[in-house]
Amino acid sequence: FLDLYLIHWPDAHVPGKSNREVRAETWRAMEELYEKGLCRSIGVSNFLISHLEQLKEDCVITPHVNQVEYHPFQRPQELVDYCRSRDIVFEGYCPLAKGEALTHPSVIQLAKKYGRTPAQICIRWSIQNGIVTIPKSTKAERIQENCKVFDFTIAEDDVDILNGMHDGRHVSWDPSLIV
Repeated sequence: FLDLYLIHWPDAHVPGKSNREVRAETWRAMEELYEKGLCRSIGVSNFLISHLEQLKEDCVITPHVNQVEYHPFQRPQELVDYCRSRDIVFEGYCPLAKGEALTHPSVIQLAKKYGRTPAQICIRWSIQNGIVTIPKSTKAERIQENCKVFDFTIAEDDVDILNGMHDGRHVSWDPSLIV
């Protein structure tokens, strides 16, 4: 079985069919796999509230996970709250904003204050905001560094500083244009 199977993107590009139709067809097929026990969990990635609402209308099973870009510059709190209220695990990818957050003066200042790396500050901030956080690296030393975020806590005032950095920028794809 698969532990987690995701629809990666809400845009389908299938001639003659709307994105909504293709998402619903795909989701129904995933529901069948889940019901047969071939997938432990099924979910989506980069889905906004409108996409999730359409799935709710068109299908039976609520996604178990919604994997979405989440970092200090992209903190979609309304989407996080929506997912939480429907028992959808919000999973945040790109917690370092593809490196852009690592050079931000506030992140650097907090890294010095806590004796941590800027990456550890961003990852810990995401975790403290209740987000399942998935940093990415191919370097063993960075993977180890990224795991060393459970032995400290960022003070609420400092979490507020990082929360305040939200400016809506995407460093990955922007799903807001997908209907």
